[in-house]
Amino acid sequence: MNKAIFLDRDWTLTDESCYPNFFAENCKLMEENIWNILKKIRNAWYLLVVITNQAWIDKWLYTEKDFWEFMKELEKQVDLKFDWIYFCPYHPNFSWKYPCRKPDNWMILQAQKELNIDLKNSFMVWDSEKDIIAWKKSWCKTILYNSKKLENLEEKPDFIAKNWEEVEKFILK
Repeated sequence: MNKAIFLDRDWTLTDESCYPNFFAENCKLMEENIWNILKKIRNAWYLLVVITNQAWIDKWLYTEKDFWEFMKELEKQVDLKFDWIYFCPYHPNFSWKYPCRKPDNWMILQAQKELNIDLKNSFMVWDSEKDIIAWKKSWCKTILYNSKKLENLEEKPDFIAKNWEEVEKFILK
């Protein structure tokens, strides 16, 4: 079985300055050293899997084509290809409630099935409590990264990281 690092995109890999214009020309990494750390993690035999809600598509603020162009630019900036990218384009106020949308864990379970992932030996790196909920349902270790909402968390992460160097230490310790 494979082990994986599941990565949220917005405010985890990409900087807040991308918001709300998630177009390729606005792509900026959250931290300059992310590419180096992701390569070390991959060299430790982890798959790198992006799992992200992208309700902007449902809201007609950009298209699925724009999403893939942004992801291509992100891969260029981190100088690697992600092993897989899962995204949910729906928003409950615009469409039906779809199980792909976090905090549901459909995308995680889909990745587990398609990529033969051992969830108990995998990590998720996310920036919000709703993401932690999705991962706790999936038995992964959770790393809350760069969150400004640390007080009053009902769901506690396994680790809290202020920067990507701390993420690296938690995973590769």
